[in-house]
Amino acid sequence: MMTLFLTLLDAKEEKSKFDKLYEKYRKLMHYVAKGILTDDQLAEDAVQEAFFRIAKNFYKVGEIDCPQTKNFVVIIVRNAALTIAKKEATAGSIEDIDLLPDSELRQDDRVFDKVEIDELINEILSLPETYRYPLYLYGVYDYKITEIANLLGITTETAKKRVQRARKILKDNLEKGR
Repeated sequence: MMTLFLTLLDAKEEKSKFDKLYEKYRKLMHYVAKGILTDDQLAEDAVQEAFFRIAKNFYKVGEIDCPQTKNFVVIIVRNAALTIAKKEATAGSIEDIDLLPDSELRQDDRVFDKVEIDELINEILSLPETYRYPLYLYGVYDYKITEIANLLGITTETAKKRVQRARKILKDNLEKGR
């Protein structure tokens, strides 16, 4: 399976870097997936799906041995496992989705301009998981909505809506704190 992931990468350096990422985080990712799915085979499927998503967006991965990369792979495998769990449960509720252009999502709010980066990241990390991960990928890693949707295994429209809702919650929380 590793060969498949490596074929998605171009440079020899990228392949070596991906191999290091695979070896470093494979067990952690399996642990996270197993905690959600409780079945070894499904957990392994989630890990493989997560590595596939990471390989497709590997140009965004920075240093292998850093907290950001660790958080990134945990977010990806968690969402891959949740996607599999939803398929296994055959329960599918579709969220009420408003389509927003990316430009509306990227508008500068005066509230966000006045906040320190560390405070902002801490506030993002305190959001409910449904909104935390899309906004974290969007705001901290600077992923596009379509990339977030691919990484998290959700539709583009759902990713847009979650980022929109997260920004509103975040803005409200920051205004209350001021």
